[in-house]
Amino acid sequence: ELRYQQNVLATAYLSNNEALLPPKINACETENINIFIFIRIDDETFIQMYNSRSQEGQPRINTRAWYMLVTQIGLFDRLSPGGEPIIADYLGDSTGSIQLYSQIDEHTYLFLETPKEHIETNASLALQFSIYASLFTLMLGMIVTYFISSRITEPIRRIDAAAKKISNMDFSERCPVTSEDEIGQLSESINIMSDKLKTNIDLLKKDLEREEQTNRMRRDFMANVSHDFKTPLSLIAAYTEAIRDGEGSEEERQEYCDIIIEQSNTMSQFVTRLLSLSKLESGMASFDMSFFSINDVVATVIKNHKLLLQQKEIHYTVQTEDEYIVQGDYNQITQAFTNLLENAIKYVDEKKEIRVAIREADEEGKIGVFVYNSSPPLPDEDQEHLFDEFYKRDKSRGADSKSYGLGLAIFRAIIAGHQGSYGVYNIDEGVVFWFELNKEEL
Repeated sequence: ELRYQQNVLATAYLSNNEALLPPKINACETENINIFIFIRIDDETFIQMYNSRSQEGQPRINTRAWYMLVTQIGLFDRLSPGGEPIIADYLGDSTGSIQLYSQIDEHTYLFLETPKEHIETNASLALQFSIYASLFTLMLGMIVTYFISSRITEPIRRIDAAAKKISNMDFSERCPVTSEDEIGQLSESINIMSDKLKTNIDLLKKDLEREEQTNRMRRDFMANVSHDFKTPLSLIAAYTEAIRDGEGSEEERQEYCDIIIEQSNTMSQFVTRLLSLSKLESGMASFDMSFFSINDVVATVIKNHKLLLQQKEIHYTVQTEDEYIVQGDYNQITQAFTNLLENAIKYVDEKKEIRVAIREADEEGKIGVFVYNSSPPLPDEDQEHLFDEFYKRDKSRGADSKSYGLGLAIFRAIIAGHQGSYGVYNIDEGVVFWFELNKEEL
């Protein structure tokens, strides 16, 4: 503090501005600093300015005693204009003072003095202030650290909670993504992982359910086939024995042979359809690809079933806007459409109406074939499994008891083998089965 005031006073004095120095001196007095500015010429000393006065207006310090002291210790010889000031510890205890001596110019000297008690008081206040400031800074730092750490640890706690739930197959918890830093990226990655795991697990569950459903249908199928094969085999055995034993007339034996042939053809047809489906699903079936009119396929199948449609008194129509060319295996596509038409004939209700439409599909470059039959709406459960092998609709809907649930499964395998699409949906007072193939331009 004394050094600072010494620089301030020396600068003000050398500025030759008489109005600048008095305020600086008064400021020193408020800081409990005594000031002497004196001039020394040829061993004569004159006090020019001081700030600490008694009630009589004289300096509080005995200037004569002070001057004799500094002369005896040769202080003036040790100073130089603008040089390093000399600092002295007067008396050396808490009742003494700290003194500073400096030379401003050739004849002007500056003396500063402040009591040690004042310095110690200021130091104590400064120490207390430092302690309080440190405590405040520490508390503020702890509060700031708490909030900052909370912002960091809270997402981590949420991530941990989400990870634990994911490990228990609970995907309801989401990690909050509140930033773009590493924690935010980790949260986003865990959310993506959770979504993918949930999707894959759902797919796996559906596959398992489908597999279980398929196995159940296979068991039912084998039971039904065993039962249905038992009757024709029993008939074949019975009528064969009758012929062997020469029972009945010639006309009756001829009838026995017709029954044996009919039952054999029924079993042969079923085995053929089952082998066909197996080849299609295993990828072993080969397609004889060619370009042909899908209109011709529809017309041929309708013609082949015309007598059956008339016998069942079914009213049918075929609607088409143009002739459309597709590429595929003619025989296989014919079989696929045959299965759709026979399914419509089998499940048509008492209104006995079937409509076939050929038109360009909504998707560009596709030709669609749509088969409508009047019928009550299909339940969602039926729509999910209609194209599965061995699946049979409720017999209360008019299903033929000789159906083995292979027709629509073969249809699905044929269309899938041609990279086509297929489906079923309900409309007013009926059901529509459909498939689409790529349109070809010749």
